Amino acid sequence: MSVDHGPFSGAQVSDLYLYGQYQHLLRDGLVPFRDFDFEYPPGALLPLWIAGGHAIGMSLLMLACALATQGAAWAIGGARAGWAMVALPPVAGALVRTHFDLFPVALALGGLALVVTRPRRGAVEAGLVLLALGTMTKLWPAAIAAVAVAWLVGRGETRLALRATAAFVVVVLVTGIPFAALGGFPSTMVRFHLDRPVQIESTAATVLEVVGGSSVTGDPIRHDAFKSNGLDGGAADLVQALSSLALVVAGLAVLWLARRRPTADALVFAALAITLAFVAFSKVLSPQYMVWLLPLAAVAFGRGARLGPALVALASLTTQLWFPARYFDVVYQHAWAVTAVGVRNVLLLAALAATARALARSPGPAVATPRSG
Repeated sequence: MSVDHGPFSGAQVSDLYLYGQYQHLLRDGLVPFRDFDFEYPPGALLPLWIAGGHAIGMSLLMLACALATQGAAWAIGGARAGWAMVALPPVAGALVRTHFDLFPVALALGGLALVVTRPRRGAVEAGLVLLALGTMTKLWPAAIAAVAVAWLVGRGETRLALRATAAFVVVVLVTGIPFAALGGFPSTMVRFHLDRPVQIESTAATVLEVVGGSSVTGDPIRHDAFKSNGLDGGAADLVQALSSLALVVAGLAVLWLARRRPTADALVFAALAITLAFVAFSKVLSPQYMVWLLPLAAVAFGRGARLGPALVALASLTTQLWFPARYFDVVYQHAWAVTAVGVRNVLLLAALAATARALARSPGPAVATPRSG
């Protein structure tokens, strides 16, 4: 699982150095957000404190997270989903060990599993607690929480939805308020993400490559403070605004469908669809975001979806054409690399369309009987 050997082991570009810098700052007693800029929510401090930039330590931590994620996938989608998770290392490559993204994935899949399977009383509320912890680590699990609440309301379980929402909000506040009191949170994080340009591998960047007129930011081309490469100038602001609008429209459409499709299959398909929308239309699409999608694709596959999960897997394999070994071919705008990024992004949009179609074709309220709250 650590992907240390073979064709999927490349780690020429990773975030381990950055993680190590954050770990040193924390152990020197500095307060994130107040004393140094920190682009993640406070929950991300835990894996960084534990493993930091240590390759072996991060590999072991992510192995534990992968096993927890596999268990959750098995609970949601059965043996088919559980065994599909075995493909995560080769399909995602070294991303599974050089980034901490499996940490929020384990929390998100664990939360989704509790909502779907309900092994005991209070499981749904506990599921939203896990989704809140994931949100306070990497934000995107909030989209799955929103889908879960809409799905519960659509099933006629409004009181349960309210209790679960309250549990989510309480955890977010308990996690965030101490850092807000110390100063700098969430303004530092929000400002960082609002100010950063369109990331060079995003769908919006693919549009800008076609339109032309934008230029590359970030080292080694043009230094900036955002620790990544992006595109600015030309139509960048307009394309970013349109991409954000597409994200809102797609997200609302998935929530509407989830509310009208009360089966467990629909909840799983909606969770994958809204995460695909978040990845495909956000201004940033870092390679490690494939790690968010693949476990959700595995559980959707276990629940009977085929095309959407297959396209997610193909998009992840396509990402390995340039990342990490040939990432700077994208930065230096080599035609083959820019084209490969565009193909990957088209695959993600196709996966979103296929998953939304599977969601829309799920049984409606007249077929699936709601449970009482």
